Amino acid sequence: VRMLLEADPPAADLSSLQFLMSASGPLDVATRDAFERRYGIPVLTAYGATEFAGSVCAWTPDLYREFGARKRASCGRALPGVDVRIIDGDTGAEVSVGERGILTARVPLLGPDWVRTTDIASVDEDGFITVHGRADGAINRGGFKILPETVRGVLISHPAVRDAGVVGVPHPRLGQIPFAAVETVAGATVTEADLLAIVRAALPAHHVPVSVVVVDELPRTPSLKVSGPGLAALYRRPT
Repeated sequence: VRMLLEADPPAADLSSLQFLMSASGPLDVATRDAFERRYGIPVLTAYGATEFAGSVCAWTPDLYREFGARKRASCGRALPGVDVRIIDGDTGAEVSVGERGILTARVPLLGPDWVRTTDIASVDEDGFITVHGRADGAINRGGFKILPETVRGVLISHPAVRDAGVVGVPHPRLGQIPFAAVETVAGATVTEADLLAIVRAALPAHHVPVSVVVVDELPRTPSLKVSGPGLAALYRRPT
């Protein structure tokens, strides 16, 4: 979606599409909105995990027409036959509607057992599932838990930022501290001070990265997701 959005001139072969499906990784709301404004083609998102051998929830055209404008951050509703439950990570008890917890699902293809993920999610009163980040990727900064996706969401809101990655790096006193790297939009420039300022204005102080570096390309895995180890390798501890 992001590559199509940045195509100049706009991709000409999309005119026959009624919808576009995005499911290979998280798609931020701002990019989704910008794509739909440019091409006039609704983007349907889905969520799945290796544990489920496929998707467990998704948007359909009918759901999009009814709820698409109001639930932009959601991954849609559970697929037919699939049960989704959000549980407390410590007690295993199901949490209340709207509260965040660990996503579990029961998928007919895999049998009758509930499969637990490492993803933090919530389910609203209409049954729409929103994934907020990974529990196993949380940064523990002196006892404060930080979800990298929360910081990334602020960084990519800057008009000069094409994509961003956030990871925890070791610290001798705090255990971990957040570090970030960003790719910029072609032809755009942005300073580290600018990026730190927008995070500082949007989030509590412990979310502010120790530094932000600008790179030509973020390190990625073979599936094109941002690589955590690759990000961490970019960090240079102050001397």
